[in-house]
Amino acid sequence: MSLSRWWREWQFERSYRRSIRADLARVGREYEAKFKLLATGNDFDAAMSAYLKACRLPDLRLETLRSRRLRRKADACGVELPKEWWEHDEEHDLWFLTPDGRRQAKRRITQERVWTVRQWLQLLTPAVALILGLAGVAIGLLSMWRWP
Repeated sequence: MSLSRWWREWQFERSYRRSIRADLARVGREYEAKFKLLATGNDFDAAMSAYLKACRLPDLRLETLRSRRLRRKADACGVELPKEWWEHDEEHDLWFLTPDGRRQAKRRITQERVWTVRQWLQLLTPAVALILGLAGVAIGLLSMWRWP
């Protein structure tokens, strides 16, 4: 990823997080006064369900942001994320990974990274062993040459 693209992504995520925090703070201030005035349990239940409905959009936006990060990691590792792992909220038109999809994506990304590390180890081990062996031979020859 180029530096300018990384910068644009970082700015976007930063502004997105900032707007999510602002939405949650607005909802919290709005419902804080309502919760203090409640007298019965039924009123509290109604206010709580309204509060949870108001918090749904910021929560979905946060899930979308998390899914976006995970998709970027998966693309970097070459892992495909099937459509079955995604969920679509039609009311707000947001796509995000389901919990099962997020778990499986993380597992596949980890497997891909482990496979990559193993491949590098298999590639570098003989070369490092050869270099260390030659260094040992050179040290042995130098020590024999300088032996009294």
